[in-house]
Amino acid sequence: MPHSEFKRPFGFEGVQTDPEESYRAGYQHGTREMLRFLEANNTPGLERVKDWINTDLGNWRHDTQAEPIPPKL
Repeated sequence: MPHSEFKRPFGFEGVQTDPEESYRAGYQHGTREMLRFLEANNTPGLERVKDWINTDLGNWRHDTQAEPIPPKL
């Protein structure tokens, strides 16, 4: 397996070429699904969640020096 540019927790291995990148992409995808649900139900605090997904989470996903734990909402 090629070496990942992302920081990964000890023992984090997989069959993908870069499992950390796949994990981050999946995490962001999951939050976008949650956002669709919140939008459909007109949930209070929706703008805060949108900002978190589009800024903090998006930046974390592509930052190769970031810790593997996603940023808090």
